[in-house]
Amino acid sequence: MNNLGKMFKEAFGIPMDQVIPPEEDLVPIDGFASSLLFGSPIAAQKQFLNQSDIEPFITLCTQGYFLVGFWGHGINSSAFYYSRANAWSRIFFRLPYGGVYTDNNAMAKLFVRFLTQYFDYEKRLRESVKDFIAIESMHKGYYRIEMPDSNVFELRKSLLAAPDFELEFGLFLAGYEF
Repeated sequence: MNNLGKMFKEAFGIPMDQVIPPEEDLVPIDGFASSLLFGSPIAAQKQFLNQSDIEPFITLCTQGYFLVGFWGHGINSSAFYYSRANAWSRIFFRLPYGGVYTDNNAMAKLFVRFLTQYFDYEKRLRESVKDFIAIESMHKGYYRIEMPDSNVFELRKSLLAAPDFELEFGLFLAGYEF
């Protein structure tokens, strides 16, 4: 886990716990040579890592799943991962980083801004929504918010380059208390 924190700081210029809420009891994910993937015991049993894993992640992932780290396959499919499932949310971030054609410095700046703004906004949503899905995977995005009154908002676009959650979700959430 120390290597992951070191890699995160080297890549993004800030400590990992400054933008990503810390999780306890993470274990190394075995079977991924040269990766820096760590997760909950549930994530150690089954990982959701590819584009084709998004739908199963949304529908099948159980509460307590948590995965974080760097992993890739091929020369341009390397990514930073943050995925979790809990009682009120399912989050799957697969952010491009480390591929042969990726400008890692530019991506690092995007990530810090995106992750910081995302987690700040998530804190506001946590107590007010019934269900929340946030997907960012290789420049494709999907967000779904279900309110306690069963009102649903969906956004099908990436917010990685312009993470203005307030603007994107603002009209839908305007009538709700936070």
